Amino acid sequence: MSDYRRFNRYLALAAAMCCITLGAGLNVQAATLANGSQSYRVNVLNAVGVADSSYLSAEPCTRADFAKLMVLSSTLKDTTDIQSQSAVTKDVPASYAGSGYIKAALTKGWMRTRLGGTFAPNDQISLNEAVRAVLKALGYEDTDMGSDVANGRLNMYKTLDINEGIAAVNGGDKLSKQDALNIIYNLLRTKTKDGGSIYGSAIKLSASQSGKELDVSEAMEANLTGPILVKSESSLPNVIPFYNDITATYYFNGNNSNGSGKRYLSSQLNNYGWLIIYYNEKSKTVWAYGEDTGNNTYHCIRGTVSSINYTDDNIAAPSSVVINDTEYALNSSDVKFMFSVNGDVKIGDNVILVCKQLTSEDGSEAEYYAIAVVEYYENSSDRYSNVIYAEGAGKYVAADKNGNVVNK
Repeated sequence: MSDYRRFNRYLALAAAMCCITLGAGLNVQAATLANGSQSYRVNVLNAVGVADSSYLSAEPCTRADFAKLMVLSSTLKDTTDIQSQSAVTKDVPASYAGSGYIKAALTKGWMRTRLGGTFAPNDQISLNEAVRAVLKALGYEDTDMGSDVANGRLNMYKTLDINEGIAAVNGGDKLSKQDALNIIYNLLRTKTKDGGSIYGSAIKLSASQSGKELDVSEAMEANLTGPILVKSESSLPNVIPFYNDITATYYFNGNNSNGSGKRYLSSQLNNYGWLIIYYNEKSKTVWAYGEDTGNNTYHCIRGTVSSINYTDDNIAAPSSVVINDTEYALNSSDVKFMFSVNGDVKIGDNVILVCKQLTSEDGSEAEYYAIAVVEYYENSSDRYSNVIYAEGAGKYVAADKNGNVVNK
C-alpha cells in the first residue's frame, strides 16, 4: 500500500480514536472506575459492536442479555444468527428475540440450562453464572478450581482482575447491565488460560502498553469504510447503511453532533454541496468532514492545487500548498510525501484537504494546517469522475461517472 493511501486510512482511524479517547460525556459511574474510564470502556465496546451506552445502567442484566454479550465478544459474532431456526429450550422458542445468541452460548458451554431444561432468559444473571461463563471462555474448566469449585471460580476471577469495576461481590449477587459491561470488557483484556494472547485479540483488539486497557485501533481500521465524497442529501441513505437508525452516532468535523447528525449533514450539503464521510457499520458511527468550520477542530478545503512550496531544497518534503489562492501548511512527513515529486498529487489535481486548527498558546490566534488529503477528479476526459484514492476497511469507496457509489 502506498504511503498516500495508508495515511488516508490513518486519518479516519485517528478521528475515530479521538472520539473514543475523549469519550462521550457519559456520567454513570461504576463501582471502582472513574467516569472517564467508564466512558472509554463503553466507547471501545460500541466501536467493535459488542455493547452501547444502554449498558451504562443500573437496570438488571438478564441471562439473555449476557448470552448476547458473550457471543458478540467472540469469534462467533459474525456467524451467529440473531434468531435460531428451531426452539432452543422449553422456554426459548425460535421466535424469542435473540434465541440464536442463547443457542450459541449453550453450545459453547459458556452458559447452562437449569433443572427441567429451561434457560430462564428473563431472569437476572448472577455473578456466579457470569464468572463461570467468562472463565469457560478463557479456557478454564471446573477441574482447575480445586475442591470447592464455586469459591475457586470467584478466587480465579479476582486473581485475573476480571472483577474490576463490578458492584456485585458475592456469588449470588445479581448483575446490573453496567456490571455485565465491565465483566465483558475485563474478559476481553485478559489472557487466555494458555497464557498467549488476550481474549479480545480474536476480534482484533489488543492490550495497551500498561495491559489495563484495550487498544481498539486495529478493530476500528478493519471496520471502517471511507472516505466517500457525498454530493447530495438524497444520496445519504444509499451511502450510509444505517442512515435511518435513530441510535446512530454522528461526528461532524471532529465534534459529537449530540443527536443532530442528520441536520448537520443536510446543512453542509445544502450550503456547500459536498461532504467527506467515513463510517463504522458495526458501531453505527459516522465521521463527516466538511467546509463549515464553526467551532470545530477540523474542517475541509476542496479545490485545485495551484502551487506546491518548499522552504529548503528537500524535494521530498514540501512545506505548504496553495488551494483556491490560500496557502496551507503541511504538518507531517506523510502529507508532505503526497505532494512531493515522488507522491501522487500534482499541480492541477483536484484535492480535498482535511485541516486541523492550531491555536496559539495565549489563544489569541488560530490557523488551520493540513493533516490529510483525499484526491478526487471531476470533469476530466481521461479519469473517472469523483474517484477517491484512499482506503478504509481494506477497500476504498468511490462514485462512478453518474455519481452512484460503488465499492472497490
